[in-house]
Amino acid sequence: MTDINQGDFWVVDDRRSLEAFIKMMTQMYEEKKYLTLKIKGGKTRTSTQNNALHVYCRLLGEKLNDSGFDMKRVIKQEVDIPWSPSLVKEYLWKPIQKIVANEESTAKAGSDDYHKTYSVLSRHLSDKFGVFVEFPSKKS
Repeated sequence: MTDINQGDFWVVDDRRSLEAFIKMMTQMYEEKKYLTLKIKGGKTRTSTQNNALHVYCRLLGEKLNDSGFDMKRVIKQEVDIPWSPSLVKEYLWKPIQKIVANEESTAKAGSDDYHKTYSVLSRHLSDKFGVFVEFPSKKS
């Protein structure tokens, strides 16, 4: 699979990959006599979903800015702040993801969590501001 010594990872998603992982860890332990492992359970978002989220945040920020809906009009009333991809992610995406998926980190969000979060955010922005941005896909 990959070289554990270089900080890479294993995906264990069936009996065969589990047995291969156990064999590799056993061999490494016998050789090194000391291992440090970080294990994450559950299926998280895919790299394609992560990339799509960043494209979506950029596109949504541009659309909100072009439509005259800076952060002051959408969230903060005190200061004119134009949207950026990171601001879209922090102030729009993550708060909704926390509510609908009970997960603060976009990296730890499950594959289905992206769809749930997008649906709520998109509906809200469409209803309240008339702004719609399709979530990026391989087709688009």
